[in-house]
This record gives sequence, C-alpha cells and structure tokens, in this order.
Amino acid sequence: MAYQVISLETLRAERRRQTVEEQVPYIAPGGRLEHVTKRIVHGEMEVYDLDRPVGEMITTASGLTQLVQKVVLDLELGREQVPLLYTPIYRRRENRNFPQHIEIRPFVGARVVFLEHLEGEEVKFGDMKVGPAATVPIVTYAAGFEWTEDVVEYSQDWSVAELSRAMGEAYNALLNHLHLGPIVSYNYPAKNKTAASTEGNTYLEKLRNTIIQGLKDASQDKDADTGSPRRPTVLLAHSSRQWDIEQALQRQQIGGTIYPQISQINTLIFYDGYSVTVGEKTYAYPGVDPGKAYLIDPSRYFVELVKHDLIVDAGQADVKRLIQGAIVGRARRGVVCSPEKAVQELALP
Repeated sequence: MAYQVISLETLRAERRRQTVEEQVPYIAPGGRLEHVTKRIVHGEMEVYDLDRPVGEMITTASGLTQLVQKVVLDLELGREQVPLLYTPIYRRRENRNFPQHIEIRPFVGARVVFLEHLEGEEVKFGDMKVGPAATVPIVTYAAGFEWTEDVVEYSQDWSVAELSRAMGEAYNALLNHLHLGPIVSYNYPAKNKTAASTEGNTYLEKLRNTIIQGLKDASQDKDADTGSPRRPTVLLAHSSRQWDIEQALQRQQIGGTIYPQISQINTLIFYDGYSVTVGEKTYAYPGVDPGKAYLIDPSRYFVELVKHDLIVDAGQADVKRLIQGAIVGRARRGVVCSPEKAVQELALP
C-alpha cells in the first residue's frame, strides 16, 4: 500500500501509538495568556481531577486558574476524539497580526522563475496574480458553557468535565467542516466533473476506471494562472466506500492482463460529516455524499489562516440567574479554498 488512509479511526489508532507533549494556551484570571502542558504517553492522555469542589475553586484566583487548566485539558481530551482530517490538503499559516480581511494573493498568487543570468541583465523578479475575490475574512468562532448553583450545591463537578470534552469535540468538528465543507458542497462546472464509468464487468473495474478517468480529466484542465495541469494526489470520499476504493487502487488482474496500482493517489480521506443537538436544535455538518468522491490537488489553492487557535478562559458569575461561573472559548480563523482550480468531482458507479 503506497497511500495513507486518513479517517477518524486511523488517526485515533495512530495517536494511541504516540507520546506527545504540547503547550495549550488559556487566559488566566487577570487576563494573562498562560499555557498548560498536555501530555499523551503511549496514547493515554494525562488529565487531573480537582482536589476541591468547584464551588471552593472559584472563590480564589489560584483555584479558578486550576479549574480553567482542568477545563482546557478535558477540552483537549474531547478534541482527541474528533481528529482533524483536512491537514493533508491545507497549508497552515498562523499570524497573530492578521487583519480582519486578508488579501489572498501572497498565498495563492505568488509566481517566481529562475533564469540564467547574463552579465548586464536585470534579475527577473517574481509577481503576484489572482482572480476575483481577492480577500478572505478572519471569522471569530466562539462557544461556551455555564454551571449553575446546583452544580456547586450537589457536587456535580463531573458535568463540567463532560461539557469541556463536548466543547473540544465540537471545535474539531467545526474545523473539519470549515475546511472540507467547501469542497463537498461546491457546485462544480462540467470540466470539473467525471461521470461514473460503465466500462468493466465488475463494480471494482468500473470504480477503478472512474478514478482513472477522473485523473485524466483533471490533467487536461490547465490552471489559467500558472499554465500547469491539475495533478490530484488526494482522494476524499465517504467511509462506506473505503474498502471498495482501496481495492480499486490496488494492482489487479483483469481478463488475463495485470494492471499496476494507481500510484498517483497517495492519500485517502474519509469524511462522513458531524451532527450534534444542543437544546432543541440540531446542527449538522454534511459529509461526502456516498455516491461521490473528490480528487484533490493540494499544491496551491488550500490555506488555513489562523490569527489565533482556540483560547479558553473563565467568565463571571451571574447571581440573578444563579450562574456560578462560565467557560468561554474562541478562535479567529479564515479559509482560502478554490475547488474549481484544484478538485475533480467523481460520480461513483
């Protein structure tokens, strides 16, 4: 197998084999940006329990800091349950000084060429070119939860931990949606679509031929900015198609002829979406349609812009509603995504 399989299950399994130490930011009482250490040892994440009830913790600055640290680690535990699937497609650019609207030319429009330099000639300088929609917004995403006086009175500290983990799951689910949603929801023009192949006696033959035709169709579509053909190396699909797609990519014998593995594809990503009900409302992020797949060239037109990643701090109590405290998390991010320039949509047989 010459390709990497990326799904919730494979990433969780890989994480279980790792030993990791990361510094996770949070805002301490008083507004200082601090960090707490997240440790994963052989796949097991270290968390700690509070040594006092929540009601006692929130009465002092040091206790409130410990509570926020625990919330941050519980939140990270939730994030581990919903791994990020889009990272092989996107380049990450992080800058605390990003403005609210960013010109995208530096990310997708840079063009440079090296030429032989002859004495007396000027060096050929690079330039920038990009089509319409030359800016992308940095959007603030926020979530949080409160705990009431009942949580304190009845020592329901476990509910804070459960809410923290759910918050972590929700954040990573949002990131997957922000970066993969534009690909699966885009209305592709004819040049970016490949019909399901009818050639072959078996389903796997037809699926294999569909993928090959999609690669051919992509290679015939040249980028107007660079003149380069699209060369997809990532295949995005629904998890129910995983086994069929993996078999279709393999070396096969068909009608007495040996056909080599489809080697151009080096990454398979399986994304089924996400759904959560909060209160009486259900929020659903659509995944890949089981009847479709997407061949993606990740080289240029996908960038995640991060002004700052998720930061958590504690909010104030509200006596009028018997709210003892609150935890709020927010992140400021943008996405550069141009599916028409980099994606071939396949209709699967």
